[in-house]
Amino acid sequence: MDIQGSRPDEFTRVTGWLDSTARPGQVDIFGISGYGGVGKSYLWGQVLEYSQPQERGYLRISVDAQDSAILGDFTALYDRRFAPNQLPVGRPNFDHFPHARALVRQRRRLEKRVDGEIEKADFSKTAKQAARLIFQAGATVNRFSKKSEEWVDVKALQEAGVVDGIDSAIDLLSSLGVMSGSSWLPGPVKNALGITYRERLRTDLYVLSSAEWVADLCAILNRPQRQDRYRLFPSRIEGLDRLLLVVDDFEILGKTIADFVTSALVPALELANFHSTVIILGRDALPDAQPSFQQYLSGLVRDKIRLEKFPDDVARQMFREAGHADSDIPTLMEESQGYPFLVSLLCEAKGGSVSFYQQFYERTTRWMTPTQRQWVIPLCYLDRVTEPAIETMLPDPPATAVMEWFKHEGSLRDPDAEWYEITPYVRRMLKEYHCKEVGPKRQAEMIAKGEEASLQA
Repeated sequence: MDIQGSRPDEFTRVTGWLDSTARPGQVDIFGISGYGGVGKSYLWGQVLEYSQPQERGYLRISVDAQDSAILGDFTALYDRRFAPNQLPVGRPNFDHFPHARALVRQRRRLEKRVDGEIEKADFSKTAKQAARLIFQAGATVNRFSKKSEEWVDVKALQEAGVVDGIDSAIDLLSSLGVMSGSSWLPGPVKNALGITYRERLRTDLYVLSSAEWVADLCAILNRPQRQDRYRLFPSRIEGLDRLLLVVDDFEILGKTIADFVTSALVPALELANFHSTVIILGRDALPDAQPSFQQYLSGLVRDKIRLEKFPDDVARQMFREAGHADSDIPTLMEESQGYPFLVSLLCEAKGGSVSFYQQFYERTTRWMTPTQRQWVIPLCYLDRVTEPAIETMLPDPPATAVMEWFKHEGSLRDPDAEWYEITPYVRRMLKEYHCKEVGPKRQAEMIAKGEEASLQA
């Protein structure tokens, strides 16, 4: 059964999002939300296959969290996801984002200089390491010099063991001119005041990055802006005149790009000479995904849907069409719980096999760092995730760092639970995977340890 048969209403609704009339400067934002494994990406992929947005004049840019190595690096995400080196359309081996690429090169040079300045500064080692992580994330460069943890990725700093250096790190970055109160000024005013490109890389990264990206898009879509006409490269792609920006895994990417998207990129698109459709997929519904959505973009959210598990009759029909015997279906229904990702896996692979659980584990942890992956399985043996319980299951890392990470880990945490705990079906599947890996005897030891730890919760 294809998506039109299993989710006909949602399929028709999402397909309709691509039918709007193109108006220059119009930005339409749509959201697809739901728990991990509920089929958000699959639904969108089927819509893309059916709608063929390129034939409707869309240039599609997809941003996701597939590469865990760059999740905390704003410049890398901008370089590899927002401005990919190769587009599926256009000339082969041709970089359609020359202005964005030039910004990335300048930013990397600046990072090396700032790193050298940080190394020479008279601050503690912890403060220096925190300053490097904050600057790499790009999180503070658009903020006033205010010591506030809400502007930085505290989880990453805690994992690195440098959270105590946040205040000193912000002081250090401020002393280097990395943080400034000039970010609210419009670009032309900055130029008139002699605020140079290089200085804006330090203090105005989001606005400058958005401007360079939109300049490249204008060239691709043959929608030149007056201020950029003199510098546009011959990078037009025939037949394209509008943008389709897709941001997947937003609960993971949001900590690095939410402010960029909401406060700089979308406002830049509103000033552009082309129409933009922005699709955001994530666990949480818009505008609840980030507070900044409510502040900046709530008026641009045209529609949003939330996906739930398959109805029982749909899941059963999918199992029958995959060739499973009726006698096996009750077991398959119990194993899948109706979650589309599990239903699909069970249709393709033999349930209960090592490869089945391996695929689930890899999908669930694909954007985590190696360190975070080491935490996942022990936490699955806790009925309730608390700092005392974590200390028993994971004695080496700081329990506060693990707890802070878990609170915001959308692929694991059950947002509807009364306490902090792993979503039941995720927990069950990962424990089955662990049993396949280590055997029943070793798993029994983990179960006993988890029961002991749960008494500390």
